[in-house]
Amino acid sequence: MMIPEVDDVASSRSFADGGAFLVLPMFYLEGIVLFPEDTLPLRVLQPRFKAAVDRAMKSTDAPNTLGVIHVRARDGQVTVASVGTTAEIRQLRNLNDGSVNVVTKGRQRFRICKAWTEADGALFAQVQIIEEETPLHIPRDAFSSLATVPTFQSGKVPRAAATSPLPYELSDDEAALQAGSDLDAFDDSETDSGPEDERLAENEDLLRVLVRDVGDDDSSEEEERPRHDWRTRRVRRRGEENGGLEVEIYRGAESVVMGDVLPVDRMDALLSNADQTMHGGESSGGQVAGVKRPREGGWGAACKAWATDAGKWRHRAQCTPWPHWVYRQFDAYDLARRAADMLRQMAELPRMETMVHTPSQLSYYIASNMPLQDSTRQELLEVDGTVYRLRREIELLESMDQLRCKCCMAPIARRSDMLVMSADGPISAYVNAHGFVHETLTLARARGLMLNGQPNTANSWFPGYAWVLAECAECTEHMGWRFTAVDKESRPKAFWGIRRSQLAENSS
Repeated sequence: MMIPEVDDVASSRSFADGGAFLVLPMFYLEGIVLFPEDTLPLRVLQPRFKAAVDRAMKSTDAPNTLGVIHVRARDGQVTVASVGTTAEIRQLRNLNDGSVNVVTKGRQRFRICKAWTEADGALFAQVQIIEEETPLHIPRDAFSSLATVPTFQSGKVPRAAATSPLPYELSDDEAALQAGSDLDAFDDSETDSGPEDERLAENEDLLRVLVRDVGDDDSSEEEERPRHDWRTRRVRRRGEENGGLEVEIYRGAESVVMGDVLPVDRMDALLSNADQTMHGGESSGGQVAGVKRPREGGWGAACKAWATDAGKWRHRAQCTPWPHWVYRQFDAYDLARRAADMLRQMAELPRMETMVHTPSQLSYYIASNMPLQDSTRQELLEVDGTVYRLRREIELLESMDQLRCKCCMAPIARRSDMLVMSADGPISAYVNAHGFVHETLTLARARGLMLNGQPNTANSWFPGYAWVLAECAECTEHMGWRFTAVDKESRPKAFWGIRRSQLAENSS
């Protein structure tokens, strides 16, 4: 669909071992950050890039494989990223005008060791494949299958209002179906007054003190900013279990590689920094630790689904010093579920449910389908560790609401306006006849845009649809295109394609 004139290329679809060194012909692309499993179409016009494609097709060490690296040009200076992605050539055709149509698929991350230019102009580099860690999971021996009593507070049957907003445990799908019901089930008035309320109030005060103590410059703005009810309530409910503290731990480039199911002692070592934070200690190893309040935003059905997930741990016996909420901050599968629920609120993505069981793949898919600037996309690509990538993506999703023009900050759509028109998701890469690749976000609705020109079906990325240029009504910047159906039977009748590079990041 993105490039119609191509032929399939025979490929073994082999993967190099983590840590292996390869020599690859390189594509240095501005405005493109390729993630594993992304589809990247190219129309190759320049001789040096055509030479790179030819050398890749003839290679025996890494057959049909290119290296794609992001470059950034600003103020006359070009910055080349150090981490890129291998791209397997899946389809190719040489055209009569001398250009080459290529469709590639992102495979593995790599780091550049050294680069050079061959005599025929082809750009080459020696790269080292980055080994992907095994996603972390809660240790099997951290909790028993059933607790000896219904709650940790007493041996009596707990009051329904004091333990969970749901009277019984629901599946994720059942919880989502109840999303339309009154969210006042999370209201603080639901709990009985008494010593517990006083303890929760003290925890709220403690949170404010800790936020000031960690030196977060944005803490005062966070406290003044209006918050949606479900986030405040979620902190208070969490306070019933762990004293009201949500400890967020970030690592820089450091990666913690552990087994699929960790022994308790190894997880204890990882979580010891959380204990230091709660007792005023300093974190080591270059970590930045702090207590964070949830940011603003509303997530509807996802809220109750998360509450249900948390409720499943209430009746499991704790066998280690660490409660379940601490482990869940480092459980890649739990984070994957949460991130998938958040992205699903923006657009219906059929592949999402399957990818929840492969957190690493899901983390790349989410990074590829979020309207982010190149610098943030490159940051996500360089993160070593699925857990830390998912945590960063959840943070970005929480702050994402309105989509705005990058130049004038005029609002053009909301996150719920995203529309999936490609098998890859709401954001896909498309190449025009001049060789320019546009990563385009498809929207069902948009505002603040004006059309320039007449509908045209030539070289349309979407067969059966005519396109016309769309510009920002405030600053007249080219934002993308308006697509309208030529056939009366086509659905949808019309939609928008917005250039990802023209969207401001994390504006609400």
